[in-house]
Amino acid sequence: MPATPERTEPVPVGGAAPGGPAGARILVSILNWNGLADTLACLACLDPVACRGQGVACVVLDNGSTQDEASALRAAHPAVEVLRGETNLGFAGGQNQLLRLGLERGFDSVLVLNNDAQIGLADILRLQACLDDDPGLAGVAPCMYSDAAFSHSVVFDAWIDWRDLSSVRPAQPGRTMPANALPLLLGTAPLLRCEALRRVGLFDERYFAYFEDNDLSARLAAAGLRVRYCEDARFVHRHRLLPALSAGALYLFARNAWMFWREHTPAAWRRGLRRRLLGRELLQLAELMSHGAGPERVQAFVDGCWDGWRGRSGAPPARPRSPAWWRGLARLAPYRLGKWLS
Repeated sequence: MPATPERTEPVPVGGAAPGGPAGARILVSILNWNGLADTLACLACLDPVACRGQGVACVVLDNGSTQDEASALRAAHPAVEVLRGETNLGFAGGQNQLLRLGLERGFDSVLVLNNDAQIGLADILRLQACLDDDPGLAGVAPCMYSDAAFSHSVVFDAWIDWRDLSSVRPAQPGRTMPANALPLLLGTAPLLRCEALRRVGLFDERYFAYFEDNDLSARLAAAGLRVRYCEDARFVHRHRLLPALSAGALYLFARNAWMFWREHTPAAWRRGLRRRLLGRELLQLAELMSHGAGPERVQAFVDGCWDGWRGRSGAPPARPRSPAWWRGLARLAPYRLGKWLS
């Protein structure tokens, strides 16, 4: 596994004692970064007090928020262990801090939960039951819905299609994954077996955010470990399509795609990989522009594509900048160029 940035310990700011209640098996791991309202709603749905009674401990890392949101979280949920980090380590780096806690404290599994997602205790226990019933499973994820009434499903399964360089995410049950595809465990709410993490390692911090779940899924598969989705477990998440992402997210999405597909695409599908990747990203740029994305967001995606081509990784630069000739070429006719290259 690639080297990761130097570890920086988060600072406890109160709340539940480290390690959770005696006999806790599951650690719920949540990052907060300038998202206090979302994190409070996430914790309210979890009901940390009820969780403790069922062997589930909750920990939140405030991942370098600009304000002191850790104190507000502690005050609202004293049953939750709250840590404070001074620097934004990204999703990968921040979650790795909490995954290490799970490994060091002897938990059986860790639920990596987005702070803008909501899941109840009963669904967490259903996920753990899946792991208990199948020792060969490294991880399991709930089905994703976009509303609290669970009337609109978003993701029932997921896999990586090497031929199309895409992530396939069926919104309804019944679609069969192709034999040559790779099972994909999305990073929004997976329950990961700690023993599997000891074997393959944690999230690759070079990604910072976006595609780190693709990378972990690929490493689990390479180690002969299986993952799946549990149709009996559900959660709610505001799933955002590409045109809805922020400029910072678009930069990372475009950049990190290059690293993932370069490192993990099997030999049978590598022919013309750089050309196909460039074509795919130009088509995505055309989609952004057709949805009225402003200059800042278009520029961020173009810069991310350039930095991905050049092999850059880690925390995003404060002001990414691609050459003027590339910015002009990418914006000229991205759909036609993308179709031609693809």
